[in-house]
Amino acid sequence: MDKVAIVTGAGQGIGRAIATELAKAGSIIVIVDINPRGGEETAKMVISSGGHAFFAQGDCSKGNEVKQISEAVQKRYGGIHFLVNNAGISPKGAGGKRLRIQDITEEEWERVFNLNLKGVFNWCKWVLPVMIEQGFGKIVNISSIAGITGGYPGPSGAHYAASKAGVICLTKTLAREAAPFKITVNTVAPGRVETEMSDQTDREVNEATKKQIPLGRFARPEEIAKGVLYFLSDAADFITGETLIIDGGRVMD
Repeated sequence: MDKVAIVTGAGQGIGRAIATELAKAGSIIVIVDINPRGGEETAKMVISSGGHAFFAQGDCSKGNEVKQISEAVQKRYGGIHFLVNNAGISPKGAGGKRLRIQDITEEEWERVFNLNLKGVFNWCKWVLPVMIEQGFGKIVNISSIAGITGGYPGPSGAHYAASKAGVICLTKTLAREAAPFKITVNTVAPGRVETEMSDQTDREVNEATKKQIPLGRFARPEEIAKGVLYFLSDAADFITGETLIIDGGRVMD
């Protein structure tokens, strides 16, 4: 059987690129997104290119919806081999500028954490037992360099940066829990990427950010997707708990 891959937030941007690249590599793609239009478009793109995909609408922040989708996938295909937790949001202030912490409402803070971090928890909670039972699985969580730098000097607010830092920590915890079962859990942390999300940012902020990138541009979504594919490949069988930064050299230790 071909590998079955769930990709969340695959209705656009990085998630869509991950889904299409995984399909090219031969995986059956389960596209999860809260937006039916975007999710269906991605499914059509994969199918028109000769791949196998179907769309499941769902809110990753709601555990009952995640449970229902994961059970439906397992019933339909008999297993889940890859999980890519990509769904996330990064709210901006007026004009696409950074939201200062005093301008972030409690509701907005919870909304970001519910999707960016709780969403990852929900999917891992329901998919990891499936992988343990079948004796194989690989999980890749999408974080951000904001989770390493705190978001500065870019446009990411405190809620986004803190949620993405949580993704990195959660990945390490899960990697240790899953290791005895030969299941790997890793993180990809992109810098700025040419997506709908970056288009919402103030133009001056985007231009200033490009000047901080040694390679002089934002990443393309497919470049992030290839990093994900590496972690899902046989070449990364002995790598777990790691964070791959793809940012054109912006963050250097």
